[in-house]
Amino acid sequence: MMLEENEIKERILASAEEMFLKHGFAKVTMDEIASSLGMSKKTLYKFFSGKENLVKELIINRQCESENYINGIWMNAELDFVGKLKKMMDYLGAQSSKLRSPLFDDLRKSMPEVWMETHVLKKIKSFQKAADVLKLGIQDKIFRNDMGMDIVMLMFTSAVESLMNPETLSQIPYTGSQVIETIFKVIFEGILTEEGRAKYVSYQPEEKKLEEKISNEKL
Repeated sequence: MMLEENEIKERILASAEEMFLKHGFAKVTMDEIASSLGMSKKTLYKFFSGKENLVKELIINRQCESENYINGIWMNAELDFVGKLKKMMDYLGAQSSKLRSPLFDDLRKSMPEVWMETHVLKKIKSFQKAADVLKLGIQDKIFRNDMGMDIVMLMFTSAVESLMNPETLSQIPYTGSQVIETIFKVIFEGILTEEGRAKYVSYQPEEKKLEEKISNEKL
């Protein structure tokens, strides 16, 4: 009985998500959700007290699914660090297509409390994941260890937060995948060419060059 109820609940969430993503939160009613599933509104209210309760659980569930998927990537022993990083980047880029949906902008206006609650939770978890990734990258000698990792984490999470939102994506001619890829390239690869990096280093004080040389030899 419990399994059957869980299946019904998942069906409701899946149908509601599809409708919210297509039409936005405000334009979809509980009557329409029930009708799309061929069930009575009474049955729908047995599982969810209202549209706000439904969308809140939907967002939290999808965030948990994303978190579990990304954790699965990092637990995959068949991939090295760079392979895991690339797979995570591809996944985030694919998920970002949903940000162009009317749902997120609509939700921010119609339910600011729910939006803030889920947004803050996502921000905290993203910062924690970024910290874990950076630590692993340093351990595997993929990332440098001669700079403040707290600053790098803030740069990365701030870039994702400020660019990966419906308002910004609607104003630039790039897909979410392209934005994510560019953020990764700038943060993890830098924007200097090899020639540019050599010229930049040549302008640094001799003491700084020596410090960098010693640090690079330790890596």
